[in-house]
Amino acid sequence: MLDSIAFIPDGNRRYAKKYNISLAEAYAKGFNKVREALDWSLNTKPKIKEASIWGLSTENLQRDGNELFIFLRLLRMKLKELLNEPLIKEHEVRVKFAGRIYLLPDSIQKLVSEVTEATKDYSQYTINIFLGYGGRAEIIDAVQKLISKGLPVTEENLTKCLYVPTSPDLIIRTGNTQRLSGFMPWQSAYSELYFSEKLWPEFSESDFDEAIAEYRRRERRFGR
Repeated sequence: MLDSIAFIPDGNRRYAKKYNISLAEAYAKGFNKVREALDWSLNTKPKIKEASIWGLSTENLQRDGNELFIFLRLLRMKLKELLNEPLIKEHEVRVKFAGRIYLLPDSIQKLVSEVTEATKDYSQYTINIFLGYGGRAEIIDAVQKLISKGLPVTEENLTKCLYVPTSPDLIIRTGNTQRLSGFMPWQSAYSELYFSEKLWPEFSESDFDEAIAEYRRRERRFGR
């Protein structure tokens, strides 16, 4: 059963170089692809219940100032659009954010709060957007939360204290890179992995369908 899917959308900058376009154009295409991927996920049969996407890592925050400015400007625009996105309302999608959101500009933190509040009562589908996210940081923050609550350190308690406590059944990474780069290290212990040679803006619905088909061909044993 495929209930939860996650995306590592790699390859936007290489796409800009490959097609000799500006980084702003490539990032814009990448953001639009996120919307398409959400649409594909919502229309799978049987229906996927949860999707996660890695939008910005803690390392990304150290990138060139102009590049980061371009990305954050587009992110701000797309978060505003989420407030009136027909797909969100039609499918009753709850939008959650994961990561050290406090590292982001105040204007983006405000929009994150607005989107979270606007979709908090939806329960048919969940999308987790990872911003200012690092897998090690997530585990450190979870342990600190355990300590602050005075809870014993158990797998169950630690899982509950993660940004996202659920585990993706399938993780898709584009860009012809075969590693997770610290994405959901705790949750991905038994996730199936699918690596696509396509750069993220090139990733198509047929590529998505092939990833789903490949997942369904595999036998999951969970270490047993």
